Amino acid sequence: MAAPVYSAGTVGNLINAVSIAAGGSKDAAAFYDGSTVVETQLTLELITGSTAPSKQTTFNIYKVYAAGSSAPLTFASSASAGATTITLNSAGSLQKGMQFLIQQASGSKLGEVVTVSSIAGAAITLAAGTINAYSTNDLAYYIAQTATFTAAPASSSGSWSASSDYSVAVFLGPGQWCVQAVNTDTSASVTVNVTYDQVTKYQ
Repeated sequence: MAAPVYSAGTVGNLINAVSIAAGGSKDAAAFYDGSTVVETQLTLELITGSTAPSKQTTFNIYKVYAAGSSAPLTFASSASAGATTITLNSAGSLQKGMQFLIQQASGSKLGEVVTVSSIAGAAITLAAGTINAYSTNDLAYYIAQTATFTAAPASSSGSWSASSDYSVAVFLGPGQWCVQAVNTDTSASVTVNVTYDQVTKYQ
């Protein structure tokens, strides 16, 4: 009988201790390529600070499509944190009102989900300023507009305490994914980790 081959990851190997500010809709996101593995086991971790949040941090997992071995779109020029317009190598198939993922290609590989407000050539005006700064050749991915999976770590009481850790697991089949964490609290910042372990094959 075939047995699964399990590959353990390291803590935060997808999103590593990223702080998400309060504000009601601040997020952190990352591209994950699980297209060559049988199963991905995600651990979605919420770490609260000295102020306990009263609203949940929601993890959304979107299907990434038309990516393959490389991102379908890239940054044609750099963008500062807070930028409301970014210039890509092409507008591609982006549409007004569409969400898509942008992510740094190197370094901390910080990313976020942004929404198109308008398009003029390859210049994309966003509905809100970017959280992070981006460089030329950083990455942009198409994502399905509805999350395939949504999860929110919580305690058995359904609430959260200060300086505490909460987590939940989600299991994914083969594919490419955008994993997004959204802090919906308006007064408390939070920190998130996303870790993946994999079943790489059966033998």
